[in-house]
Amino acid sequence: MPSRRPERVRGLLQETVADILRREVKDPRVEGVTLTGVDITPDLKLAKIYFSTLQPDDHEDALLGLKSAVGYIKRQIATRLQLRHTPELRFLYDTTLEKANRLESLLRQVEQEKHE
Repeated sequence: MPSRRPERVRGLLQETVADILRREVKDPRVEGVTLTGVDITPDLKLAKIYFSTLQPDDHEDALLGLKSAVGYIKRQIATRLQLRHTPELRFLYDTTLEKANRLESLLRQVEQEKHE
């Protein structure tokens, strides 16, 4: 039977990192960052944290801000969650919303052409 621990840690990581970003990280580049998901390896050594930004053009600056704060975030996770090993954190821009918007515009375009 597979362990549910990675799933529990994934949820705790997402909540904790979101709280740290909202309350403690003062870098203006991470303002408006929303965490959209976390994937964690079964051995809990690597966590991929997906994020989106209010403005799609801001994601590169946000990624730089997140990378600069990763040490602080890891220390806070270690203190709060008291895991045996704090996972390595990798922040990745989530393109799902952009893809969904593109698909929606294509569907609207097809619908308009259908009515013409």
